[in-house]
Amino acid sequence: MNLINPQEVIQKMDGVVEIKSYLNKLKIIKNLYAKRANTASEICSEVGISLPTVNALLGDLMTSGEVIKQGRAESQGGRKPDLYRLAPDAFYVLSVDLSKYNMNLALYSCNHEIITTKESHRISLDNEKETFDSICTLIESYLENSGIPADKVIAIGFSMPGLTDSVGGVNYTYLRFGHNTLLENLEKRFEKKIFLENDARAMTLAEYKFATDHSYKNVLGLFIGWGIGLGIIIDGKLYQGASGFAGEFSHSPLFESRDVTCICGKKGCLEAVASGTAIVKMAEAAIALDKDSILARMARNHVGDLLPSLVVDAALAGDQRAITILSEAGLDLGRGISMLIQVLNPELIIIGGSVAEAKQYLITPIQQALNIYSMAKSREKSQIALYQLGEDVGLLGGVAVVNEQLFEDVINRLN
Repeated sequence: MNLINPQEVIQKMDGVVEIKSYLNKLKIIKNLYAKRANTASEICSEVGISLPTVNALLGDLMTSGEVIKQGRAESQGGRKPDLYRLAPDAFYVLSVDLSKYNMNLALYSCNHEIITTKESHRISLDNEKETFDSICTLIESYLENSGIPADKVIAIGFSMPGLTDSVGGVNYTYLRFGHNTLLENLEKRFEKKIFLENDARAMTLAEYKFATDHSYKNVLGLFIGWGIGLGIIIDGKLYQGASGFAGEFSHSPLFESRDVTCICGKKGCLEAVASGTAIVKMAEAAIALDKDSILARMARNHVGDLLPSLVVDAALAGDQRAITILSEAGLDLGRGISMLIQVLNPELIIIGGSVAEAKQYLITPIQQALNIYSMAKSREKSQIALYQLGEDVGLLGGVAVVNEQLFEDVINRLN
């Protein structure tokens, strides 16, 4: 079965029965891609195909090499059922994790496992075509050096900062040039399915899919790096909003009394007072006041510009000024989060990003602010937790976006 170009396959098929069989195979593959492994009866229940049909199609997919058996599941009474999973080489997905100044690349198997060495490249995102071409050249070189056949890489997932409309395929902040959308430019360049998503939404989806207890259905992900991003899961689905811009909470002017101008032009935005950028500005002021502090010494020994992660490292090393800076940022973040709790009443709030590596120095003041600014009953069932996926969360964000949307356009059109 050709997974690469379903539309091309469908055009060559004769009759409704053959197309329906292909559609049902795609549904099974999508289910196994999302679940990693599953039983025939669970596939039947989750996909909505009769058990005899599922068994027959699983047999076809094992014969053609897309599916293999993987032991047995726990018994629910009686014989243990067979577990099925996708063959490790059924297909591959490239994940591209873009930030303002960096690009990470990794190739993942259909079982969500990295199968090549990760690469990292310094970049500087802007709206120049030369930047786009440079990024694409690095990606092409990585794919070529991977040794994986080109037709086995069926999709590329991009996790990136900025105002991103994943449905329209437009990033209104970066890589915007010419008349075509970013999605159109990428699909023309790579001739593969491309999936774009804002980095915070992608990372929230990755944490939800790959790291959290799936009893949670309403989850927020707040990721603090140079900026602050928010991802929203409602009833188990990533919420994107009417224009694809849901989650731009950091540009809400919650602190208008402070004379701090945000990059968006407004005064007192959450991002202007509690992001990694704001933390670095406060750290620079602290270093000027005390040139013998742990923070100042670490900054002198650091090559390049001051980073939010350096402030975090100084706090973890016991620097009191760095601890105070992170505490102030945490209190401001907590005030913002309290508003989200009042409006959305989430079960879980994930705190992630490079600044979250401060752990208790950030989480404790956040919790203190929640106690002050949110209603006790509203926050009663809202748990605060640090992210679990660590430095790979951005790359897994790209995988999660593909995982969520792969084959959806074909399945929706044929249903």
